[in-house]
Formats: sequence, C-alpha cells, structure tokens
Amino acid sequence: MLPCRFQLLTLGSQHKLYDKTVRHPMAMKFPLASAFVKTFIKSWINQVEDCEVLEEVYESFSAALTHIEPQIGYKIYTFDGGSHYHATKETVAMCSKGTTGLRTWQACLALCQWATDNNHIFKHKKVLELGCGVGLLGCVISHLCDKITLTDYHNSVLKAAQHTLDVNSVSNGNVSVLDWSRSCVEDDNLDIVVAADVVFDPTIVPDLVKTIKNKLSSSKDTDGSRVAYICSTVRNKDTYSTFLNEISEQGLTKTEIDSSKLKCIYLFGTDTIKLIKLQLKPPVD
Repeated sequence: MLPCRFQLLTLGSQHKLYDKTVRHPMAMKFPLASAFVKTFIKSWINQVEDCEVLEEVYESFSAALTHIEPQIGYKIYTFDGGSHYHATKETVAMCSKGTTGLRTWQACLALCQWATDNNHIFKHKKVLELGCGVGLLGCVISHLCDKITLTDYHNSVLKAAQHTLDVNSVSNGNVSVLDWSRSCVEDDNLDIVVAADVVFDPTIVPDLVKTIKNKLSSSKDTDGSRVAYICSTVRNKDTYSTFLNEISEQGLTKTEIDSSKLKCIYLFGTDTIKLIKLQLKPPVD
C-alpha cells in the first residue's frame, strides 16, 4: 500500500519511499520478483499522476519490464512497522512441484499480523505449526515465542521452510516432517498449535482435526491451557463446514476471533478469512 498522493508530490518524499522499498537493503539482498516490482511502481506512478516522478522509479520500472520472470523469487514482509523484516523465497505459480505450499496465502498473512498484534499470547511459549508452507508464519512467531517447530509433509516445502529460517537467522526454530494421516502421539513439548490455510481439501480434514486434537492432548497439560489458532480463507463454504463439524465430533471447543481484528496491509480481494481458537473440551464430572 502506497502513501496517499499528497505525500508523494515532492521528489524528496519519493526518494525516501524509494530507499525504504525498492532500494531497501533487504530488497537488495533478496531480489524481489519483477512482477511485484512492476505492480508496485505502476501504482506509484498512478498516484503521482501528472507530477514529476523520481527518475530512479522509471529506471526500476523499465528494468522490471525487461526482466525475464523466474518461477521463484523473494518477497519481504514486515508486520511490526519495520522492527523485523522477513524474507521468503516463493513461487509465482498457484501450484508448483505438486503442492500449493511454495507460496504464501491470505490466511497466513492475516495470522502473521494478528500474532504480532497479540504477541503476549506467545511470550515464553513453545509453538508447533501445522502445514508451514514456505515458513513465513513460523518466522514471524519465532520473534514472539521461546521455540517453534515448523511441520509439513512435502519435501520441497520442508526445504523452503528451512531456507526461510536460515536466511532470516532464526535460531529458536526448526523444521520437521509430520504426516497427518499417521498415528499422532501426544507431544509434551508445546503450548500452542498454529496453522494457516490448511482447510482446503475435505478429504484431509478428519486427519487434520485428529492431529490438532492429539497435539492438544497431554498428561502434563493439567489445566487445559493448550490452545490452537487456526486461520482459514473460506473459499468453499461446504469444506469449511466439514471442518467445523469435525471439530465438534472430535470433542474440541471452538471460539471465533472477531474478524475485524484480522487486518493486514498485505491482504487484498474480498475473501472471507476466519480465525478460530480450539481447545479440548473439559472432562465431564
């Protein structure tokens, strides 16, 4: 999102914005996808309209136009006003190498922002992420918690997630394989489970919910304090209803987070995004 038009009228203000975006040190270290640069600068030029545009902006636009777009490039995110930047290497394709996990999706962006805004929830906690994708959410939460484990099943996704941890110098996170379809034992080494954009295929929903339940179950969790935060883009209402029904059948309680709190500058379109908090139902006396 660009500043409003009057803030871009002077060349000085444009130069400051240019240095903080296209020429930011992170963008120099991790080259941005040219398609993203083209979209950003085109919006910039449209904002300024008939006023003078910084020469470097046109130069960057021209370079992006002539650049042969690779299938994979970096994206750089910040959710706390620039205190932390997160670089991820993502595909531009919806599906690549037989998986949709090699790019960041809408619900992940929403959950990254919500977690940052509610960082007290993760303080001193051990976190497990299901379906980590390229690792953006895990990278963001690593700054908020004591330890985080990113899990997925696809080998290419696991490599991408590890790359994200490495290039962002995350020292309190690790990547591990987890197959939801296999028996999932209790895990005593966690406090919070997170997942984003994992509810998209009704055939895997039972295994997903079973995994969440097993991860929330522990003999050490005597006060029922373990929680899961699952953020979903509701692309198919029937699939999401299947997910909610499975939650009830598996004996979990659901609390829906106010959707007005799911704000993020990276979100676009009209997709419905839902964030729910899951816990085990208390035993009946």
